[in-house]
Amino acid sequence: MATTQVAYDGNPHIGLFAKASENFALLPLGAHAKFTKAAKALDCRIEPATIAGSNLLGIFCALNSNGIVLPIFTEEHEKKFFKDLGLNICTLPSNFCAAGNNVCANDKGAIVNAEMPHMLVKKISECLGVEAVPASIAGYFTVGSACVATNKGFAAHNRIKEEEMELLKSVFKVGGSNATVNMGSPFIGLGIIANSKGCVIGEATSGFEASRVMNALELE
Repeated sequence: MATTQVAYDGNPHIGLFAKASENFALLPLGAHAKFTKAAKALDCRIEPATIAGSNLLGIFCALNSNGIVLPIFTEEHEKKFFKDLGLNICTLPSNFCAAGNNVCANDKGAIVNAEMPHMLVKKISECLGVEAVPASIAGYFTVGSACVATNKGFAAHNRIKEEEMELLKSVFKVGGSNATVNMGSPFIGLGIIANSKGCVIGEATSGFEASRVMNALELE
């Protein structure tokens, strides 16, 4: 299992810019060599991309091995790119357009913003090929910013409630724990990129924090 720490153009909140599944990591077009090299810790194919012309891939998408959830304003050539990767596609309306903040998924389940309407939750479930469950984490509806899940484990907001933790274990069908990144930030989704084979962690993360994240993701 591999882990490494890096920043994106000096920003340790690397989860804003990239997202990974078991098969590939989506990185911004033109990402610098150090960032691309760090992503090799994920032991998967690197796919440079944009979403809506933006490099904020981690904010604008949620994905697993089956599909990708995108904002409604994703450009047609970008949708084709993701379809060519073999992914199902669904889009979210503007009030939930930051899919990476509003959805967290692995290949066994997904949690979504508890304020999403039922039909949207169903749409996400069909796209990702797993059950999608409305949830909150530490009282936040932006569950994707507060959690990262892989097929081996999950790391969640440091103040996650006990009943929320049990729900995540049930949905993702793996164990997990709370953690922080980048010297105290509880918003795990903004600070790491992970799959079951490795993890890239924000450069400002302490050694203790990194160890806790790795333990939560069962990468140690």
